[in-house]
Formats: sequence, structure tokens, C-alpha cells
Amino acid sequence: MSLTSEQRANTIREFRENMRLLGLTADQIGADFGVSGSTIERIIDLRTAVLEYPWIVRGYLLDKAAAAGVTLVPFTALRGDPHDYWFLDDRVIDANRLD
Repeated sequence: MSLTSEQRANTIREFRENMRLLGLTADQIGADFGVSGSTIERIIDLRTAVLEYPWIVRGYLLDKAAAAGVTLVPFTALRGDPHDYWFLDDRVIDANRLD
């Protein structure tokens, strides 16, 4: 499944805005996952071949927001439970790892 150009642009904007709301940088997120900030940048810019990675970062941001009591900008394309999408691999999402 692929996003329209509008959905793609909105998703990238939503990732960046939510990171700003949480005061997080790509390097900080990368450190939590044991990957580089540039890896996180590629994921939030939707330049990864692994469809599950943006969902994993989304889940991370949602968890951080819940813990901090911060209301995020809603994700318009990445919404709902990723386990409900047939084209996503539950095992990758449940592992909650970025390589």
C-alpha cells in the first residue's frame, strides 16, 4: 500500500510537529532505539523500505506523549492499530526494533 503525495506530505509534517511538541530530536529517538539520528530522519521522511518502521516510531511518540501528558497532532494516514492492516508484519511491529 502506498500513500498519496498529500498523505505523504501530511505524515512527514505530523511526525515533525509531534517531535517538536515532545521536544525530541531524531538523535534522541535514535538513541532510544540504538540507531542513528539519520536513520530516524529517513523513517520519518518515509524513505524506508520497511513499512512497519514509521508505525514503530509513531507508537514510540504516542507512548512518550501519554507519559508526558502531551496532546499530539493526530496522524491522519497512520491511524488506528497497525495490527489491523493486512500488509504490515505484526512480528516486526511487536518486536519494536529499528535496524
